[in-house]
Amino acid sequence: MRAAVISDTHDLLRQEVTDIMESCDVIIHAGDVNTQKLAEQLEKKKPLYLVRGNNDGEWASGLPETLWFELEGVSFYMIHNKREIPEVRREADVIIYGHTHNYDCQKEGNTLWLNPGSCGKRRFSLPITMAVLELHNGSYEVERIDLPLAEESAPDRKNTNLEEIYTLERGVAVKRIMKGMDRGESIRMMAEKWRLPENFVEQVCRIRVTHPGVNAAGIVDKMEANDTIKYAAGSHIRKGGQ
Repeated sequence: MRAAVISDTHDLLRQEVTDIMESCDVIIHAGDVNTQKLAEQLEKKKPLYLVRGNNDGEWASGLPETLWFELEGVSFYMIHNKREIPEVRREADVIIYGHTHNYDCQKEGNTLWLNPGSCGKRRFSLPITMAVLELHNGSYEVERIDLPLAEESAPDRKNTNLEEIYTLERGVAVKRIMKGMDRGESIRMMAEKWRLPENFVEQVCRIRVTHPGVNAAGIVDKMEANDTIKYAAGSHIRKGGQ
């Protein structure tokens, strides 16, 4: 199961965030949606776990301020403001919060503390971020996603040289494929999940299998050497976190 973890959208749902949500099974939002309209938009996309933030008005009076839930055997506790977490509480595998607009991910004992940052309106010079959790049988992996700033336009695939796009995004795609291989996912499954051409995914898998111990950078180098950049033609390799 894949979970999109976001917070502090402040009535702004970026297209990049929507694209990532499409590859996820659930959405986890740590508050400050700001409007009922946006909350309803999110709810229509995927099952939504949402708590009330300090900027959520009367429309959000029915939303919980804290939320306990479990996904794939992983227990979660969520609140908007970390400072308001009660001292006495049940243990959780993952604690999710927001409010600061600043990404933070730390393991304390057996608990992961995760603030996905803000993927809504930018505050000061803070980056625009979110997270994706991969959940399976009581275990999890977290991936930080850094989104382009509003003033930074995403690559224009109609007018940008293919090699420039590939150079920008190939490392992220290769790392995701390697993680998928470790989880035993099929080529088709990975291609559909990340919207990649199957022949591109297959090439990455083949290089990794035939070159034990190779890392993502090594796979990219070998693909360049073999002139396999053509496999990315027409693809939608999404820009994301490292």
